[in-house]
Amino acid sequence: SQQLLTPTVVEISEQEIPPQQHVQAAVSGGEQNQNSQNALKPCPLGCNTKFRLETNDSTGFFYQRCGAGPVIMSNLFFANALIELAKRDIGCDAEDDDEEIECGKVYGFKPSSLIAIIATVTGVLSAFLLPFVGVIIDYTPYRYNVGACSSALLVLIQAIQIYTVESTWFPMAILQAVNGFVFQIATLSSYAYFPEIAASLPARTYQWYSCLYGIMLFSSEIVYLFLMLCVMVFITDGDAGQTGQVGQALDSIITGGCWVLAWYYFTRREPRATLEEGRSLFNTGFFQVFETAKGIYHFYPKSVGCFFVGGVFSDAGLSAFSSISVTYINEVLDFDSAQLGVLFLLVLFFSVPGSYFAYWLTERTNPITALKVQLVSWVIVNFVAFLVLTDPSKSTEAYIAGMFWGFLIGWYVPLVNLVFSMIIPSGQESELTGFFLYCSQILAWLPPLIFTLLNEADVNLKWGGIHLNIYFFIGLLLYQKMLPWEDCIRAAKTNHLRENRT
Repeated sequence: SQQLLTPTVVEISEQEIPPQQHVQAAVSGGEQNQNSQNALKPCPLGCNTKFRLETNDSTGFFYQRCGAGPVIMSNLFFANALIELAKRDIGCDAEDDDEEIECGKVYGFKPSSLIAIIATVTGVLSAFLLPFVGVIIDYTPYRYNVGACSSALLVLIQAIQIYTVESTWFPMAILQAVNGFVFQIATLSSYAYFPEIAASLPARTYQWYSCLYGIMLFSSEIVYLFLMLCVMVFITDGDAGQTGQVGQALDSIITGGCWVLAWYYFTRREPRATLEEGRSLFNTGFFQVFETAKGIYHFYPKSVGCFFVGGVFSDAGLSAFSSISVTYINEVLDFDSAQLGVLFLLVLFFSVPGSYFAYWLTERTNPITALKVQLVSWVIVNFVAFLVLTDPSKSTEAYIAGMFWGFLIGWYVPLVNLVFSMIIPSGQESELTGFFLYCSQILAWLPPLIFTLLNEADVNLKWGGIHLNIYFFIGLLLYQKMLPWEDCIRAAKTNHLRENRT
C-alpha cells in the first residue's frame, strides 16, 4: 500500500543488510561487465563530486532515497484534498462547524472511506502482482528498465494530479490507487541493487551508506513538509484542494529531479538467475514464494517462520495506520492541511528518539524482547489515543498523540530491520529480503478494507482506528512463539535452505 510513514513497505533492509561476505553469492551480472559497471560516471551538469558516492549504484540509491521522501509526504496532503473535494462534489460544506452534518455518499461510498479504499486497491495489486515484478527483476535483464520506467510513470502521474479539482477528483483517486502500486515497483527495483552495493564496498563504508540513506529519506521528508507549511501560510491559506495541487507540483519537481539522477547512476545488470525448465515468468514468482515458505516452515519454523508471519500482521497494521489516521484526523478532529502538516512533522521528529530508545532497550534486553514491548506499547497508545480524540476540541491531545505515534514508529522500524538481518540464514539475504518485502505487502489491503466496512456501516470511526490493535496483537503472539534469541542466532549459522536445494 501507499506507505505514508514507512519507511515500512519500502524500508526493510536499509539499516541492516548483512555483511559483504554473505551477499557476495547473490551478486551476478558477469565478471566481463564488472569493470564497465564499476567505472564512475561523470557528475552531470558539472555538479560537485561531493554529491557522488564511491560507486554508481550506491550513488543511484542515494538519489532514489532523496526522491522517495517527498512522494511519501505528498500523499498526506493529496489524501486530505481528495476527501475535501469529494465532500464538495456532493454539496457538503467542509467549512460547516456542525459536527452532526451528514454528507451522504458519492459513487456509492462515503467521502471518509475514500482513502481507505485507495489503500485497499493498492494493497490487493501489490499482493497479487509484486511476485511477478520480482521475477522480471531477478530473471531478466530488464531490472533497470522496470525501475526507470516505473519511476518515470510515478512522476508523470504526480504531475497529472496537479489538475485535481472538484470535477476531476474521482479519476485522480483511481490514479492514486495505481500510483501506490507503481511506487512499490520503483522501490523494489531500487532495492534489488543492494547486494551489488554491499559487495562493491568495504564493510565500514557500506554501513555508513546504509545510515546515510535513512538520513536522506528523513531529511527530504522534513524539507518537503517545511516547504508545504510555507505554501499553506503564504499561498493557499490552508485550502485543502489548492494545497493538494501545489503539493503534487512540488513533489513532481523534487522527486523528478532526484530520480533522473538516480537512474542516471544506476547500472544495467544481467539476470541473477535463469528460469527452470517448464516454468515461465508468469508462474515462477509464486512458485518461488511457495518454495521459500515451505523451506522456512521445515527448517526455521520458530525463528524466521514466526518472525515473517508475525511481520505479515504487524506490518499490515502499521502500513494501514497512515491512511486510517489521515481519514480520522480529517473527519473527527476537522484538521486543515496546515494542522495535518504540523502533526506529521511531529511524528517525524519524534521517530528519532524512538530509534535511539530501540537501541537502548535492545542493549539491555534483546531485539525480540524490545519488539514485543514495542507492540504492547502500540496497543496501549492506540486504545488511549482513539478513545480520547473524539472531537475537534482535542487538537492539543492530537499533537501529543502524534509525538507518541512518531516515537513508536521510530522504535519499530529499526528493530524489525535488526531482527531480520540477524536471524536469516547466511547466504540467503537476497532471496529472503525479497520474500520479506512481499510478506509486508500481502495483507496490507485488509485493515483499510475493514475500516471501510465499519465506516460504511456507520460504526464510530474510533473503532476503525482501535481495530488496528488486532494486527499488532496477533504479531505479538507470533513473536512470543519464537525461540529464545540466542537459539535464533544459532539457527541462522546453518543454511538448511541452500543445503536442501543442492
